[in-house]
Amino acid sequence: MNVERLHRILIDLDQEIKLSKVTALLQQVQTHLQNLVSQPNQPTHQTNLVADLGKLYKALEQTEYNSYSPSWKEIISEISGENLFGIFLKKEIEQILSSNTITPAKALEDIKKIATDFQTFQIAIKNTLTGFKSLGIEEEDLEQGECELGYTIPRGYVENKLSELKNEINELNFILNNISEAVTGEKQEYKVKTISSSDFLFYIIISLQVADVLSKATERILNHYKQILEIKLLRNQLKEKGIPASKTKEIESHANGMMKDEIKAIAKEVIAKHYDGENGRKNELENGLIISLNKLANRIDKGFNVEIRVESLPEPEENEEQTTEYESKVELINSIKESSQNIEFIETGGESILKLSEKKAQ
Repeated sequence: MNVERLHRILIDLDQEIKLSKVTALLQQVQTHLQNLVSQPNQPTHQTNLVADLGKLYKALEQTEYNSYSPSWKEIISEISGENLFGIFLKKEIEQILSSNTITPAKALEDIKKIATDFQTFQIAIKNTLTGFKSLGIEEEDLEQGECELGYTIPRGYVENKLSELKNEINELNFILNNISEAVTGEKQEYKVKTISSSDFLFYIIISLQVADVLSKATERILNHYKQILEIKLLRNQLKEKGIPASKTKEIESHANGMMKDEIKAIAKEVIAKHYDGENGRKNELENGLIISLNKLANRIDKGFNVEIRVESLPEPEENEEQTTEYESKVELINSIKESSQNIEFIETGGESILKLSEKKAQ
């Protein structure tokens, strides 16, 4: 875990806890439950509980935590030990209350624990931030309008071998260059911002145009992969029961065909939107994009993870005229944020099923 990135996460989380007022709302819900246990025949306690539960649920639904990148959420989960934020916490509270409609005393006990854990963690965040400041540890952040790709290479996949890791970095560079060339007409030099995590997690600065295409493509690949994951599970179960590979080959072919068709559709749409040159070059770029997305899908199936984070531009000053360039960047940033929020880490598990071609068609 990178300490500068942890510093940045804790700053954002601390601000979000203050803005959302979840601590106070949890305390109010706890108080209403206590009153309900003490005076079960007093209807105002139930009314007050319902009202403040509504406020708490709304705060948890609207918190910025819900739009944090997968690796940020993973880091927060690691240091908190529980899902204390956002939609996760809302679902847990709903489960507690629905399971204890007849025994509010038990619900009170569970809510008390959540409130205590939440307050303890909030205090720990403040103390840690104070320590970081005293030690002079900077926070890692993106510049306004800057975008980063988070790309996780599992250690098991490269067997901790430097040569294999180097090969996978080259593959990532290949993927990004093909997307960049299809979108902007040229390749780019990519800068590594951070390397961290128990797996090899690279944070790489990429352009907004590349990020927009990559985030939308990854979102669509993941949505398709969720369907394939069910097929993969079925195939693996059949193999475990001793069904020979020859009998499960059709299942694999069907899964690969599904992803192959989706990736071809993505590539055609990207080229149609961004390329207006000669047909010969168009076909070459489309083929390169298909290969890159095939590589990406194959690796997601093997446990690789992708995430994209972008920093907003500053709001223009009052009466300041907005340029076309500014408006285009804002549109791109909003588009990236919308699609990147739907990118999640998926537990793939078991033998991989995707074997999409990673070579140019002859």
